[in-house]
Amino acid sequence: MGNRSRALMIGLGVFFVGVAALARFYAYPTLAVAPADQIAHTVSAGQHATIFSIAELKEKGGVELESRRTVRGDVAAAEKISKALDRKVVVFDTAVVTDDSKNYQFPDDASKTDEMPLSFVQERVVLDAHTGEAVRWNPSGDDNSGEYIATTLEKADRLKPDQNSPLFKGHEGLVLKFPFGTEKKTYQFWDSTLRKAFPIHYKGEDDQQGLKVYVFEQEVPRSDVPLAKPLLVPGNLVGEPGRDSVEVQRTYKNTRTLWIEPVTGAIIKGQEQQNATIAYNGEDKLVATQVTIAYDDATVTKNVKGATENGVAEGGYQSKAAQLHLIGFWVPLVALILGLLLFAVVAFFQLRPRSAPVGRPDGGAGD
Repeated sequence: MGNRSRALMIGLGVFFVGVAALARFYAYPTLAVAPADQIAHTVSAGQHATIFSIAELKEKGGVELESRRTVRGDVAAAEKISKALDRKVVVFDTAVVTDDSKNYQFPDDASKTDEMPLSFVQERVVLDAHTGEAVRWNPSGDDNSGEYIATTLEKADRLKPDQNSPLFKGHEGLVLKFPFGTEKKTYQFWDSTLRKAFPIHYKGEDDQQGLKVYVFEQEVPRSDVPLAKPLLVPGNLVGEPGRDSVEVQRTYKNTRTLWIEPVTGAIIKGQEQQNATIAYNGEDKLVATQVTIAYDDATVTKNVKGATENGVAEGGYQSKAAQLHLIGFWVPLVALILGLLLFAVVAFFQLRPRSAPVGRPDGGAGD
């Protein structure tokens, strides 16, 4: 092999090894971040639910529930907090509305309490852009960029983190997504009802419309729901007919199952088996909510294949995972192999034994 050929092959080897390093240690970390401007909508449906009707003051069975979640990124807040914390974070405002009517809309007049949804939770969360874990951010003064949780639309009802409060100490664990490169292990996942994180365990692999997913399951134990003010019901509902009202406690437990696309950490499908009761003197008296509720087929399809909603592209994690896997695994692997092969070829020709020079035909050295 000539010097020029050797130099060319060494140069190409250096180039391919450089591509491998660049793809794995720069391009992949740059792309493996949650988008700060993300907008997402999910719809969950629960058939044959049992609820407690406040309007009728009785349990109702055979109810169909619909839960709609909206997630919207706050780019300006994400940039501000990332700079302040010197780490890449994203900020999402989320709202989950659950009711026994489809496409529920809030009434124009907030005083119409009988037209309010069965359940409403609004949150602002700050997440690590790579891992999806909650990041504490509770600025002082007039800075409203911090995390909060609320069960009404009124800004005055928003609870900010307080370590001494039983109502909300701050978000913890994973909240809206799993880490990029999700592992087959136990994580901590946030529960908005009890306002704390519980372990969620890896259970195995599954397939959702041709997409490989990891299945995780979380058991949220029966617990008292934190209440901002006492919950009162007529005494006759809990075996106290002689009393106009008595203070009761709402309890809640849940079995949550999540189907996770492991490359992106996106939640492709979610299901909850909720059982909430109204308890009096430590004894369950009424069913508040009993339902198995899960993403509808359209939401799962959107998460896998992608769709446009209100002019904005959502979901499509099958293609996103393939692209990220290409950049993070196949490009570095193939480029590294090519680079090492080129180095090996150069080394082979450089180190192989050279043939002895051929003498004159007569074998002599001349006179």
